[in-house]
This record gives sequence, C-alpha cells and structure tokens, in this order.
Amino acid sequence: MNLHLLAGVAVLLILAAVSAYREALRNEPIHRFRTRSGELPPLDEFE
Repeated sequence: MNLHLLAGVAVLLILAAVSAYREALRNEPIHRFRTRSGELPPLDEFE
C-alpha cells in the first residue's frame, strides 16, 4: 500500500475522532469547564 495513502487515511481517522470528541463534549449535560467554582457545592473530602 502506498505510504502517502496510508498517512492520509490515518489523518482522516484522527480528524474524525477529534470531531466526534468535540461533539460529545458539546452535548455533555454538565459543562464542567463553563461552571464557575462558586456555583459548585463544597466537596466532602474528609468522610
């Protein structure tokens, strides 16, 4: 198989995976990165 063709297929697979990952993050019900820390309840770390 041609090395350039193999590299092109690998790049397309990586781009498809990144696109699917970004779409999954966009549809996540809890946006961890968009919430402010003051709105989150305190964590009970010492239980």
